[in-house]
Formats: sequence, C-alpha cells, structure tokens
Amino acid sequence: MKIESFKRAETEIRSFFNEDDNISYTRNDLISIFENNREKWKIANYRNYRHFNSFIGEKNILYKEELVHQSTSSIKTLWNKKNASNFEKGLTIKKGAYLSNFTAMKLHQITLQIPKTIYISYDLASHQNNNDRQRLEQANVDNAFSKPQRTSSNIYVSKRDGYRYTLLQKKFQSDSIGIITLNKIRFTNIERTLIDIAIRPVYSGGVFEVLRAFEKCINDINSPDSLEIIASYLDQLDYAYPYHQLIGFYLDKAGYQGQGLDFFLKKKTNINFYLTYNMSRPILDQKWGIYYPMGF
Repeated sequence: MKIESFKRAETEIRSFFNEDDNISYTRNDLISIFENNREKWKIANYRNYRHFNSFIGEKNILYKEELVHQSTSSIKTLWNKKNASNFEKGLTIKKGAYLSNFTAMKLHQITLQIPKTIYISYDLASHQNNNDRQRLEQANVDNAFSKPQRTSSNIYVSKRDGYRYTLLQKKFQSDSIGIITLNKIRFTNIERTLIDIAIRPVYSGGVFEVLRAFEKCINDINSPDSLEIIASYLDQLDYAYPYHQLIGFYLDKAGYQGQGLDFFLKKKTNINFYLTYNMSRPILDQKWGIYYPMGF
C-alpha cells in the first residue's frame, strides 16, 4: 500500500525541527521551510503548506497558537515548540525586535511582579533628524504632561493563555545601544532598561515600581563606570526631553551614593520636567527640576 508522503517523511520533518534553533514560527516561516525542503522530503506535488501545517499540528511536532489583535481583531498565528517561552513568542511576532520595559525588568530580576504582558520594542527604519526639532519650551512641556500618556494600541492577545504582546515603536534607530542576547533572547541590558522604564513608566508597572527597580539594582550600578554608561546611552539616543534629570532623580531617590550623579547634574537644564503624565498636584524637586506625585 502506498504511504502518504508526509507520513513517509515524518521522521525527517521531526528531525528538522528538533535540530532547528528557532523555537517559534510564523506562517511565513513555515511556508519558507516547506518550500525549501519539500523536494528533499519527497512531498507530493498536490500537497501545499496548508497540508504541511495541518500535518505538523496533528503530529504535535509544533503547537498552533492564535493571537488576536486588540484593535483590529485580526488573527496572527504562531507555531511553537512545546518548550517555547512567551519571550520567544514575542520576538517571533516582530522579527529583529528586542524585549524591553517591564519584560526586561523581569529578565533582570529587578521586579517581583509577574506581568502577563510582553513588551516588544522595534525601531523606525530611518533616523529622525533631531536638529529639526523645535526648541524645548516649559509651556509646551507642561501642556504635554498635563494630559494622559498615549499608549500603544498595537497589542496581540493570546487565545491560549491570555498573555498580551505589546509592540512599542521607538522613534530612533537604537537597537545597537544597550541590547544584549542571552539564551537566544534579545533584550535591553540593565543600563538601557533603567533608561527605558524611567522614560515610559506606563509600560513598566508605574513610577513606584520603577523606583523599586532602581533600588533593587543600585548595588549593581553603584560605580561611576556604570553611570557613565547610562549617561553615554542617553547622549547617543539624543532625546529631546531632559531625561538626564529624570535618571539622576531616580538614582538619587534610590539611595545612590557617590560622584556618579555628577554625570546627570551637569546636564540639568532650565526645564522643569515630569516623572510621569497627568499628575494631580505634583511636587517639584528643586535639585533635579523634576515634578513627582505626592507620596512618592
């Protein structure tokens, strides 16, 4: 009796995925794998990638997971190995991206929270020309931070476990600044993570959780060299807002002792900046020129 070609090639197909470094796959990944290997696997001409997907699902070679876009309700399908982590799934959703904010805090073990949102950052294709930006004015800063912060609507939710995958588009090409790879997971290093969570606390558990993260890692960065790295990253990222003041304020509040704060104090501007958006009756820290919420 003639054996169907997928069944005949099952051992080879299993071996391919067992040996492949990837843990999670998109539809396009599987189309490419099927087309590149169908001749070697001797798959019948009338079979296509849909048959291939059905076969690997039925044989539990990979496990299908559907993600629903929160705004558009469109479906993105991932095919995962049994041991695929949510971190690996997130990096499959957006190829070439990196994990950041609350997710990086978890990877660095500077939060005790177990967030069910994976934050995935990616950069614009071209660098924004910061020389063209308008001169920063106090009135404009006050107006911007008096309103609720705009947040990403590019969010996928897993039908399987309810995990949310939030995609964050960065304004600058910054994927070479403080990005590391460990156990095939690409994420921000500790210095870059501290910058990102201070700048966007809404994606990092809020300002109190950000402060706790600074406190937890204060011993790891308690040297002028570490703080010089943070200051250098800020210079390279070249943000319009005075984030040196913000980082210095968090470090000071977290109990940093030493001359490293000078890296940030010398960058202090005449702009009074804000710890977060839409605060009620904020208090001004004169040393750093930072408004912070009552009780902070």
